[in-house]
Amino acid sequence: MKSSLHGTAANDYRTSHLTKGADYDEALSRDAFDSYMTTIERRLLEQLVARLFPKGLGTYLDFACGTGRITEIIEPLARESWGVDVSPAMLERATRKCSRTQFRVVDLTREDCSIPPADLVTAFRFLANAQDELRRAALRAMRDRLKGGGYLIVNDHRNAWSIRNLLKPEHGPERPDLHYGKLRRMLKDAGFRVRRTYGVGFWYVRYRLNAPEVVRSGVVRMIEPLSRIRPMAFFCPDMVVVAQRM
Repeated sequence: MKSSLHGTAANDYRTSHLTKGADYDEALSRDAFDSYMTTIERRLLEQLVARLFPKGLGTYLDFACGTGRITEIIEPLARESWGVDVSPAMLERATRKCSRTQFRVVDLTREDCSIPPADLVTAFRFLANAQDELRRAALRAMRDRLKGGGYLIVNDHRNAWSIRNLLKPEHGPERPDLHYGKLRRMLKDAGFRVRRTYGVGFWYVRYRLNAPEVVRSGVVRMIEPLSRIRPMAFFCPDMVVVAQRM
């Protein structure tokens, strides 16, 4: 999903997917690179949860959880799982996937909700699409629902510093504007410290590479680990950032 990056009511990302549901998952599965990102992110999240919470994850919150794409990965790893989104259609889909998660239709940037403090919060495919005002409000809301020292894991799937975008930048109101430097500043301003950044898809430098035969190739499997090398991660089309509440 994309949205304008300006902050007017007409293009507020809050309202961009209120009626979307099943079509969202299907759209991701049809796009070769989106499907590839989903696979890599799943593996990475499972590894991160095990590393950050060696004694087990307590309370987990998926912010802007949508259809539960990320929730269903972490739900089995948590003792208590919550998900929030502003779209009832999205949450109806998420409920089918995640039987142990308690979902709420709520905008945590504007409303309160009786959710216990979390050890881990995630927010995927959200910050890159949102306007700056919403990004800041969302990061504050997520911080307020984390325990002291708790972890936040977010991604930027439209990294403005990606090699693909630097070689052939998009133009217009929907062009990517979130890059590692900007995201790091926003996290710091919201009360977080970045602990680690992981890249996904360093090899994806041309749109023509978005094809099933490419993403499933042995060459891609061999070179994907390069995405994890710092600072290579800062120039990948997708970044997964681990931050800690200070």
